[in-house]
Amino acid sequence: MIFERFACFHLFRFDCTSTVARRFDGRSIARTLSIGNQENESLITLYYNSNQMHFFRLASTVALFALSRDCGDRKGCHLPTTRLLQSATDDATTTVDATTTTSSNSSSTAANKYDDLLTWLKNNNDAEVSNKIKLGPSSRGGGYGAFVTEAVEKDELLFTVPRSACITLQNVKDDSSSGKVFERLMEKAGPGGNTVVMAGFMAKERLKALQDAKQGKEATISSFGPYLATLPWERGVNNQEHILYWSDEDIESYLKESMCYDEALALRGEVNVAINVLDSIVGRSVREYRGEIEGGFRWPWEALPELPGGLAEGLGPAIKGAFVSLLTRSFQDGDSDEEKMVPLLDMLQHCDEPNVSHVMLSGDYSVQVRARRPLAAGEELLNQYRSELEESMPYHRFFTRFGFVPGIDEPVPNLLRDKSSIFFAQKATI
Repeated sequence: MIFERFACFHLFRFDCTSTVARRFDGRSIARTLSIGNQENESLITLYYNSNQMHFFRLASTVALFALSRDCGDRKGCHLPTTRLLQSATDDATTTVDATTTTSSNSSSTAANKYDDLLTWLKNNNDAEVSNKIKLGPSSRGGGYGAFVTEAVEKDELLFTVPRSACITLQNVKDDSSSGKVFERLMEKAGPGGNTVVMAGFMAKERLKALQDAKQGKEATISSFGPYLATLPWERGVNNQEHILYWSDEDIESYLKESMCYDEALALRGEVNVAINVLDSIVGRSVREYRGEIEGGFRWPWEALPELPGGLAEGLGPAIKGAFVSLLTRSFQDGDSDEEKMVPLLDMLQHCDEPNVSHVMLSGDYSVQVRARRPLAAGEELLNQYRSELEESMPYHRFFTRFGFVPGIDEPVPNLLRDKSSIFFAQKATI
């Protein structure tokens, strides 16, 4: 089964052609969600417009999951009833005062991070990584990539990533502290909710991995810690310059009047809403894991400890970083409308003429990556994120989605300052 970088990011308003995207084509759709307990339900009507497919016009109503911080990480708790007091447009412009995320372990260099990734993956008994694979600084404009140290024949197996090493929606559902609430959110929100809960799960696991590293605990195969450490949680990591990391000033200065300005504002606003929603779901478990509040077993009649005001430290930036990773690195999970994160494969650099091919096996759903053609020693492995010829993915959207413009070496700020036709509609001369 062939699969690719996730074709239609449900939180984004790209003009995609996936099954999910077609549900919104042609007309506005009204959908009623029922959220509440058995005694008193609150009905919320959501309106979708094919020209304004913001994911939080779908998932802003999921902000109802932020109704009670006492509900967040408890299994089986009832969400109290409420009313949607503001429109989805208002929600999309909500701002969040997020604290600065904890940086990667300062004692670990970039090279060590990627060595740890390979060691972690190889320690998974179902994984297979060729001894010819080496990770190092990419030859294609920054960040890290994968190389072959010896000549490779066409169709030669380069590596196999088992499903157990991938982050999937099943991991989210199985999460011991938040899985039940995540499932309720997905049921109420539809496809847009899938990506929201994936971001929440990844952010929580990232903060737990940082806490483990702080306490000197060794990561296990199931923790995803070594893999999460290689993702671009901050601007500049792995040369990532995604617009979610830009300041408001830079957005106004560089993108104003460009073809990606509205999309950038919508995405940033929607992610800010998601941060508030997800803090209500995972914030308590993050604080408990750090020992900031008392955790452990409680009887149903026992009150939960009161949470301190504001977001859990580092959670806002971690959620934002998770969304960047999902936007830029996720793959379609088989024939479903779900997405997944695939270690090692997701760090291969983009090329419109890739030298690798990858398939998901129908039996165990592992991902195999093979050489598309003979490779010379020292050659970098390259994957195609999306075709650069797709009409639904012009270069300015490629930038908004992946954080770079393919085939262009000029820094993006320079292109924006020069009003490049990549970003700005040109007026016809008569």
